Amino acid sequence: MHKHRPLVKPMIIVGTDGYILSILGPYFADGHNNDASITKHAITNNLENITAWLQDDDICIVDRGFRDAVQYLEDQGYMVKMPVCMVKGKKQLTTNEANLTRLVTKCRWVVESTNARLKQFHFFEKVVPNTMISSIGDLVKITGGILNKYKRPLVCNPENEEVAKKMLDRSVLVNSLQTYVEENNLIRRRTVYLPINASGTVLENFPKLTEEMLRDITLGIYQLKQAPGYTREHLSESGNYELLLCKESETLLQVKIQSRHSKSTIHTLWIDYNAGSSVQKPVNGWYCTCKVGARMVGCCAHVASVLWYLGLERHMKSLKPSRLSGNTSISYAHTSTLSVNPSTSAGIEE
Repeated sequence: MHKHRPLVKPMIIVGTDGYILSILGPYFADGHNNDASITKHAITNNLENITAWLQDDDICIVDRGFRDAVQYLEDQGYMVKMPVCMVKGKKQLTTNEANLTRLVTKCRWVVESTNARLKQFHFFEKVVPNTMISSIGDLVKITGGILNKYKRPLVCNPENEEVAKKMLDRSVLVNSLQTYVEENNLIRRRTVYLPINASGTVLENFPKLTEEMLRDITLGIYQLKQAPGYTREHLSESGNYELLLCKESETLLQVKIQSRHSKSTIHTLWIDYNAGSSVQKPVNGWYCTCKVGARMVGCCAHVASVLWYLGLERHMKSLKPSRLSGNTSISYAHTSTLSVNPSTSAGIEE
């Protein structure tokens, strides 16, 4: 059950609201029992009469660990939605691929949250003794029943339908800023940029953003929770926030953000904004060179951190620069005033 050295693992099937439909297993945690093989075994042997409550054209939302079972599930008459796998040799998903991936992760976060709920019980929080292996399956199922009975659904916000509509509408959009950046070779050209310090009095025309406006851009809270950490990393010891202003467009910014996963990786992003605080659409577009940076269904955490700092944090000035500048392995506390809404928290991507 332990994340880093498991001996056995259960397979948990949940509904879109986090209700636990079934807990299968436990299975030995070895190479023969990956997610795909467990899925095939469960349906082939009709465990817990699973084929009776699964109907044709039901949508199975899975992660990339199920990729070897996708064709099998489709052959059984089910629809499968899975994050797009990166093609070997590519460094970034296309806009359409990134959009589709975000739609999947937005729905699938309830699986991760359900697993987190299980581990809130002290017995499952730490390493379970080997002597309990014979009983672990029953204990997990009992715990799942307790969660179904006494915990409220993970998705119960009436605003979800509106958010879903926005995501579907944006999933068909193309990233026009990416096209502009690539056609004008703004990735390699350096002379077209003017370095500025955004912590000073420059960029006064950058629109002030509210928490609600930021959430409307990110379509989730996860990216905003990462913003303080990325911002601390980017701030110098003197509190300067360095970025580049494009000379060819007064409202086009370029920022280089250090990856929190790799010290040697720096992501370059562009943001095109509308000047002034009274505009209805403060941000025209964004593009980042990270894996999912081309998507239009929300934005990556790198873009979100820049928008959060320029539009909100620098006016509040509640964030102090990191004392350990350049160390990307630090875990930052969330110091902003953003309130976390479980129904809008989603995604594990940058």
